[in-house]
Amino acid sequence: MNKGEAALNYRSIFITTLALAAATATFSAGIGTSPYKPHAYQQNDWFSEFGDNTAMYVNPASIAENDQIEVAVGLFQTISGKAGQEFISAVHPFDYNHSLGVSVFENGSAIDGSQAVYLENAYSLGYAYRMPFFFPNGLANKLAVGVNVTVIQFNAFGAVKSFGYGSDLGLSYNPFSTSRWGHLQLGVAVQNVLQPKVKLPDDIGGSYNIPRNLNTSFFWRGFNNSLEFAGSLSVIDLTHDPAEGPGSGKELVPSIRTTYYLSPLLGIKAKFTKLGYPVIGATVNVKRVNLFRYLQLDLDMSHDKLSTEDEGRGFVWNFKAITRVGPTREERIGEARYRRLKIEPEDAYREAMRLYLARKFLLASYAFGKVITKYPSFHLVDQAAFYKGKSFENLRMHQAARDVYNDALKRYTDSDQRPKYMFQLMNIDYKEGKFDEATKRYQQIVNLYPESDVKSDADYVMGQMRFIQKDYHGAISLLSPILPGNANYIYARYTLGMCYVNLKKYKEAESSFQDIMESKPSNSSEQEMKEVTAVKLGHINFGKEPPQLVKAAEFYGSVSPSSSKYDEALLGLAWSFIKVQRPKEAAGYANDIVNKTPNSMLVPEAHLLLGYCAFFDKDYEKSIKEFDNAIDQAEKKAVAATEIQKRKEENMANSSEFAAVQKEALLLSNQLPTPRVMDKRQELNPRFEEIHKKIEAYLEFLRETEQVEKFLANKDRIIKDAKFTQATVRNIMANKGEKSGPSKQEMENLEVK
Repeated sequence: MNKGEAALNYRSIFITTLALAAATATFSAGIGTSPYKPHAYQQNDWFSEFGDNTAMYVNPASIAENDQIEVAVGLFQTISGKAGQEFISAVHPFDYNHSLGVSVFENGSAIDGSQAVYLENAYSLGYAYRMPFFFPNGLANKLAVGVNVTVIQFNAFGAVKSFGYGSDLGLSYNPFSTSRWGHLQLGVAVQNVLQPKVKLPDDIGGSYNIPRNLNTSFFWRGFNNSLEFAGSLSVIDLTHDPAEGPGSGKELVPSIRTTYYLSPLLGIKAKFTKLGYPVIGATVNVKRVNLFRYLQLDLDMSHDKLSTEDEGRGFVWNFKAITRVGPTREERIGEARYRRLKIEPEDAYREAMRLYLARKFLLASYAFGKVITKYPSFHLVDQAAFYKGKSFENLRMHQAARDVYNDALKRYTDSDQRPKYMFQLMNIDYKEGKFDEATKRYQQIVNLYPESDVKSDADYVMGQMRFIQKDYHGAISLLSPILPGNANYIYARYTLGMCYVNLKKYKEAESSFQDIMESKPSNSSEQEMKEVTAVKLGHINFGKEPPQLVKAAEFYGSVSPSSSKYDEALLGLAWSFIKVQRPKEAAGYANDIVNKTPNSMLVPEAHLLLGYCAFFDKDYEKSIKEFDNAIDQAEKKAVAATEIQKRKEENMANSSEFAAVQKEALLLSNQLPTPRVMDKRQELNPRFEEIHKKIEAYLEFLRETEQVEKFLANKDRIIKDAKFTQATVRNIMANKGEKSGPSKQEMENLEVK
């Protein structure tokens, strides 16, 4: 193969290595007298020199100046093409201070008319570090240290085959880099601090070391980047070992180069290489070309006649290409900072919102906590605090939510979320029946944020409290201004209607309820409220003088089976048909209550109605049976009163345990999701799930207590009416009377209870 060599004296390489292959004696003599210098590939300045960012083999610290991923390839050839060398190097910078590099020299030749091949390849891996904090008095980011590790592969015509392992150490110093003085770089490096060993043939035995060299270098660029000077002085074989043959070592090898740029894109250069060649050349560079952000092409030329009378290899030339790709250090760091300050927190926030909207509130509280803890300067951190509190609220963890909102009020003093924090604190107090504390929060909102979006929400909650406290006029004044489009509009109109009902202003109540019926529900909760309102309007029309039974039946009939008021609507329909003495239709609706809603508190009254229907049909046996059922069911349902108190006590017993879970969940939400924290969250989950199920079951039970309490208020009436009518039936049966049922006046006195 026709590969080039990079020795300081290539002609000596061929002569010496041929002698090595010929005879051991000649080889032995050659070690002592040969000018062969196997370190020469490291002194090669055809490919790179100090000031080039890929010159790792000259000084490993030089790659610290690299600003982008940079790749250099070079080809050195004689005009005949029989001798040459290839080189490739790449450097990758990391953040501001770190760089990694790799370079490969491929170096070899063949003897004409022979199969013998000379091979000398070198593979280097380097690292450089700029020291920004070691020198606080002005040397920050100016001093760099570098080290590389090199593997050298030898095959001298088959006579010497071995691998050597070595290491270089270098320093680079940048005294200044300004528009006035230009850019100056100084360097010093020791090549082969750890010297590679070359193994000798087996019949000779032993080995010898690749020489240790000292390189001192400088590079300057100035005059608006139009002129460059670079030079070096190398001490070859710095620590010569006499055992490896005669010679004092410490040979001085200089080199110098100057480049003048005719334009920013084109420069001409002249240099004197370490190999003793005077060289002329040109350099061309362009920026932003398709794939490459920078592309530089160099051509250097020389001739043996310029340095010696012996033509030797004649014309020699070198071609080199350098390209830079990818972002700069600053761009990488800027992107990382952008991601850390903008993209990462936004991604974290979106993930937290996804969990929140998916109603995974415990996970959402942890995710919003991560945003708050890890990205405290994120522009939505105050909203993250709000939704973290809301997550805990939705889990009934009121104390944890309260702590989040109070902490947010202290942290985010200029946030537009502050009125929301105050409102949520007011809402928690309202839910817990702490009306005095809620009223104080309301006054704060009214005084500090009268124009805020939460003012109408605060009015709504305050109106609900006034209604519970039976201050109906106060509730009306707060709820009346809430207009369509407000999220609380339907609920406010319902409470407003109930205020008028309690004030016996049925016309105004009917108007408020009618507003709800004319609205278009936007969610299932509003749809449920609309059906509850339909039942109320049915009652109002049923109770009018004279009763508007057709209209009442229309409202009752509009209630769907999925509504919580379905049983009450069925009862209203049954009573409406009883009123007009149509027992068959009334019995149908009463049977629906018994069969379709068997757990309803209205089942006893449904049996009472069935008893009336049978009485009207003169089916006295069935009538007595249904009255017995009404009495029996009423007595059984009455047991629910003691169950309410018992379950309330059970809930109180769970409160201390729930408080501990809240405290732990809040603590974990304030910590970053490290493996230890994630393990603790997993440990908390079973306890949380168990307690949360109990709380949800209890709250569902409380939602049923309205029916329970209403039943208890009607229980005595149901039992009394059932017993009285049952006695009447028995009396008729005993006297074999022919009474057809209650009189018309008795029917008119019947009303929905």
